[in-house]
Amino acid sequence: MKSAVLFIILIFSLISCSDYRGISEGKSKGIVKKNKITCELIEKEFTNKGGKITHYKEMYLRCSVQDYFIKICEGNVSIEKLKPYINKGIEVEMEIKDGMLDHCDKNTTYSQSRTGTYIVIKKIIE
Repeated sequence: MKSAVLFIILIFSLISCSDYRGISEGKSKGIVKKNKITCELIEKEFTNKGGKITHYKEMYLRCSVQDYFIKICEGNVSIEKLKPYINKGIEVEMEIKDGMLDHCDKNTTYSQSRTGTYIVIKKIIE
């Protein structure tokens, strides 16, 4: 009798573990790879490694509680196309990446760059 109950429990355990259709890929890791999203486009002054604020400005997407650095050189949208949307809402197709923020060259041998999470804008949705 005990072995029959144990066998039934084992069968139900295997069946419940094998069904994974409800789990969406990409969301379990916490980072969405590609997404269409509406955020505010803002500019921030660049702070160098010494902590000094410069007059050079960088573009960021302010989405909810986080500001994402926009790496222009990897995207399909130029800085000129983004300028009309500064301090306004903008809907974009984007990709979140992790790596060097300042370096656009394939050869990273001699580069010294800030690293972290950034976004690449694929297109502006109008």
